[in-house]
Amino acid sequence: MRRYRPAVLGIALALALGGGLGGTPPAPSVAAASAVAGQRGVPAAMAGQTGDDAIVQHYEQLGGASFLGTPVGSAYDIAGGRAQDYTGGTIYWSPGTGAHEVHGAIRGHYLAFGGPAGLFGFPLTDETATPGAGGRYNDFAGGSIYWSPGTGAHEVHGAIRGHYLAFGGPAGLFGFPLTDETATPGAGGRYNDFAGGSIYWSPGTGAHEVHGAIRGHYLAFGGPAGLFGFPLTDEATTPGAGGRYNDFAGGSIYWSPGTGAHEVHGAIRGQYLTLGGPAGVLGFPLTDETGTPDGIGRYNHFSGTNGGSSIYWSPATGAHEVYGGIRAQWVALGWERSRLGYPISGEYGITGGRRSDFQHGSILWHAASGRTEVIYTSVPSSLLGVDLERIPTTQKVVALTFDAGANDAALRSILGTLAANGVPGTFFLTGDWVNQFPSDPALIYNAGYRIGNHSMTHPDFTTLTDAQIAAEISGAQRTIEAAGGDPLPFFRFPFGARDSRTIADVNGAGYAAVRWTVDTLGWQGTMNGTRGPGFVVQRVMASAQPGEIVLMHLGSNPDDGSTLDAAALPQVISQLRAAGYGFVTLDAALG
Repeated sequence: MRRYRPAVLGIALALALGGGLGGTPPAPSVAAASAVAGQRGVPAAMAGQTGDDAIVQHYEQLGGASFLGTPVGSAYDIAGGRAQDYTGGTIYWSPGTGAHEVHGAIRGHYLAFGGPAGLFGFPLTDETATPGAGGRYNDFAGGSIYWSPGTGAHEVHGAIRGHYLAFGGPAGLFGFPLTDETATPGAGGRYNDFAGGSIYWSPGTGAHEVHGAIRGHYLAFGGPAGLFGFPLTDEATTPGAGGRYNDFAGGSIYWSPGTGAHEVHGAIRGQYLTLGGPAGVLGFPLTDETGTPDGIGRYNHFSGTNGGSSIYWSPATGAHEVYGGIRAQWVALGWERSRLGYPISGEYGITGGRRSDFQHGSILWHAASGRTEVIYTSVPSSLLGVDLERIPTTQKVVALTFDAGANDAALRSILGTLAANGVPGTFFLTGDWVNQFPSDPALIYNAGYRIGNHSMTHPDFTTLTDAQIAAEISGAQRTIEAAGGDPLPFFRFPFGARDSRTIADVNGAGYAAVRWTVDTLGWQGTMNGTRGPGFVVQRVMASAQPGEIVLMHLGSNPDDGSTLDAAALPQVISQLRAAGYGFVTLDAALG
């Protein structure tokens, strides 16, 4: 088999590091040139003969002096194999890989990594056009080097290379590499950047890709060295929702066309996923997790329907969602800095609607009317130990209150009068009355009025034990809640019978005791025709004062069937307004 005569070594080295089909490489480093020169030696007889023959044969298969040019010097030993330099490149041979050529910019990059003795070992292919992409590559025992006119030559190896090829290599999503594999700054892993994204690897997470807007957001948070650490998934379609996401060791980043890319992590992310993530009621995140203005908690807002949605977290309450009409009401009150504070539950179903609980109360949403009801459960210290007879205020306001214990004969008339005049009211219900008239509570709270607790069976509390008092209060509360309302935090003693012990029991159950400034005595009826609606009006006006609490009743008199309070109510409202008074619910007593 014919052999080519060696040329002058100095000229050969200069030509060997020149350009070729892989693109023109940068000038070789001194280290690269020294490595090439130092790797030449006296060939081992047996390996040399086999390798040299294979190199010559491959050279001829490639067209001889076509793109590789003419031989430079003799073949030489290198890293357990043989090599022959040419004016346009080099053919390398080893027993395990056979003979393959490397030239141009790819060869320059290969030599910069130590050639066959370095990371990549011997070539497994000749330089080849990348299928479906306008560039070139060589595969090596330890990886691949890719080149394109716009990106130059860069290497990809190991698990990152495997992932890159699974995505189609240069012809796939990522295009050509922009970097060699590099240590992730500040984190124990590796990465390659590509024209279309990045692939990251760590021992604990393996290799995963990040691209597009999610990658931009990831890098804005510090990439692997930041909050999120390494990716746990490739970018994937959000199941059941029109967007994309990546999971990371420290959280997730979600993207949709309408919301852009935002992150969710920690306890908020846990609650978000419990609720179905983007395909659930909350939709896609609109914000990253952010500190609350009070400096205590954290939140994410989401796209959710029907008024928006959020998850709020604080050390004392954990993470809970708020959305729809309930969230809109909470927003109107001032978010977490309102009297309600942070949510302590997610939204849940109640009879006829939905409810969310907060640190100091609840918001109820009633489906029939679409209205929300704010319930404050915290009792101010000023209301502890007292049975309130007047709202503590200097403003000319009156609270109209109505007790229900007997029947509902006057309920609809009273509700109609209040609605016609735009006047609020507070209704104290017994549990027995709710059981007797189960649809009536909905008429009250759907019309926008407050409900209070008037005990379960209407006994004299001063005759009961503490345990019996607790049962009366809790029994009525459960019954009213089952009807879709909430009586907290207002309680009225049956018959007005109370003492310091019973007031303390009521306070201990979370209620403020509310008495009255004036009892209209309408419940006594006409007294054999000696009383009419005017009697009720006169009693109310005689006691008129800032913060007056008026007691009326919903039932009819058992003897004459009269409903004097209902009959008098239009004149009560008219004359109070004429005297300059406005109307409030008992919530005004909470401050």
